[in-house]
Amino acid sequence: MEEIVIKTSIEKDKLNAIIDQIYNVCRTDPYLSPCSKKELLKAYEKKNLFLAFYKDVVVGWLLKVPFNKSCQELAAGYVIESYRPKGVFNKLLTNALPLSRSSIIVTFNYPFAKYLLWKTGFRNSSLIEAIKLSRGKFIFNRVKIERIKAIYKHYQQNKPIYTIYNQ
Repeated sequence: MEEIVIKTSIEKDKLNAIIDQIYNVCRTDPYLSPCSKKELLKAYEKKNLFLAFYKDVVVGWLLKVPFNKSCQELAAGYVIESYRPKGVFNKLLTNALPLSRSSIIVTFNYPFAKYLLWKTGFRNSSLIEAIKLSRGKFIFNRVKIERIKAIYKHYQQNKPIYTIYNQ
């Protein structure tokens, strides 16, 4: 069986299809907040979009949102369901976590939060700590109409769980 490979750059002719795939999943998955195609392309150009491949197929991704030199948010993390037991998300985290002293993941997905807290070294946190670590950029990043709508929709189902990983 071939190994899962994490990439931050791919062949140009495949880029638009992969961006479309991520965009569509972020729009339709109830636990993800929408990301615009422009936002995804910008992240890709800055090598802040981690793509997990099995052979030539994208099976997962993770978006790095840098706030400052010591804090980042890891967002839009997703692994295709049939690949979830194969350690794909751990590989994405292994590539993203060393890039900042503190990493924030906020989720409304309680089983995912348990996974982060019990298996990956993340700890419970709060909105206040996320704001402090990011020097306010955590909130500023959410002041977009699409994000506000998505957050409001998520709040109708669950409360967010704030998790932080410190190096």
